[in-house]
Amino acid sequence: MKGTVFAVALNHRSQLDAWRDAFTQAPYNAPPKTPVWFIKPRNTVIRAGEPIPYPSGETVLSGATVALVVGKTASRVAVDDAMEYIAGFALANEVSLPEESFYRPAIKAKCRDGFCPLGDLVALKNVDNLTVITEINGREADHWNTADLQRSAAELLSALSEFATLNPGDAILIGTPQSRVALRPGDRVRIMAEGFPALENPVVSEDTLTKNQTFVWPLSPNNTLFALGLNYADHASELDFKPPTEPLVFIKAPNTFNSDGQTSVRPNNVEYMHYEAELVVVIGKTARKVSEADAMEYVAGYTVCNDYAIRDYLENYYRPNLRVKSRDGLTPIGPTIVDKSAIADPHNLTLRTWINGELRQEGSTADLIFSIPFLIAYLSEFMTLQPGDMIATGTPKGLANVVPGDEVVVEVEGVGRLVNRIVSEETAK
Repeated sequence: MKGTVFAVALNHRSQLDAWRDAFTQAPYNAPPKTPVWFIKPRNTVIRAGEPIPYPSGETVLSGATVALVVGKTASRVAVDDAMEYIAGFALANEVSLPEESFYRPAIKAKCRDGFCPLGDLVALKNVDNLTVITEINGREADHWNTADLQRSAAELLSALSEFATLNPGDAILIGTPQSRVALRPGDRVRIMAEGFPALENPVVSEDTLTKNQTFVWPLSPNNTLFALGLNYADHASELDFKPPTEPLVFIKAPNTFNSDGQTSVRPNNVEYMHYEAELVVVIGKTARKVSEADAMEYVAGYTVCNDYAIRDYLENYYRPNLRVKSRDGLTPIGPTIVDKSAIADPHNLTLRTWINGELRQEGSTADLIFSIPFLIAYLSEFMTLQPGDMIATGTPKGLANVVPGDEVVVEVEGVGRLVNRIVSEETAK
């Protein structure tokens, strides 16, 4: 398999039952209206037989599930047609630390190295009544049936393709029940289902793996773009939030990437779509458990992006969710990378945004809440950053609505500028 691994939370009835009362209270206030998506980045993906690293002092849970594998380009696919776009299915293990909240993306819980074993592709066309079994050290520890999912595989593909173009090799993990199986170092976890080769992986203490442990990535070398929410205090105040005490990190899917001079689509019937000028840090070499003092040694250079958001679609689940931030073509980025040697101080750069020639946003990277070295140290503490991975460092205050016909220019001092035009859905067809 190659491509992006998407996953869905809260798609099993037992999860919704367990969280039902909490979802009527703050910060959620209402049950989710749409699928709650997240991304398992490339550092999480391993094959059968490769070790699942067990971080010291944590509780690690096995989440046996099935991965739907996309067979051809899928955009705005109807549920009735969805099966035509599925190449087949594979067993998967959505390994996670315990999830105590669905309010912010669970990067620390779900995006650790080796936390997504994927099995071999099987050319089945239906997994709507499949029993998935978990064995630990040869003994059954759990089983569940896909008939208890809230949305079927076809419904998930249709819902995701409504705003994100899926490409051949992309995968969707279709969900897990509320009850998961606890793992320990030394365990062998085996996932089984009728018609599939077993997916078996040893569990190994992370401390026994060297810092330079190499995993064999089954994905294509698409780099991960990490993005920061509320990383400028003035922007947090603009949105009536308190500045965060820990980085609010989410992941951008490759379908969102766009380039200089291209267009971005504003969906019909939305009230507020805004730009976000951001400095992007590009990682230059493999980084794992890097200290803040050494972090800048792992920077290759810098580029610029415009991280558009559609706030109409913002629910209080994994905020900001993929419908807000991972729509096709809503992240113009690059196209050039400026070597770090050309930027004397990345924490003293001016960011500006113009709409139709009018300056609407201006701020300085001097006001970042979490610095570049801090972010690299923070992320690399629990996951491996690869050369070419990127960190979009957030945007200052000064947001404004954009509409079809607007020309939006974002600029980071010394790094570059991006020109982008907003078009309607009709114009884009």
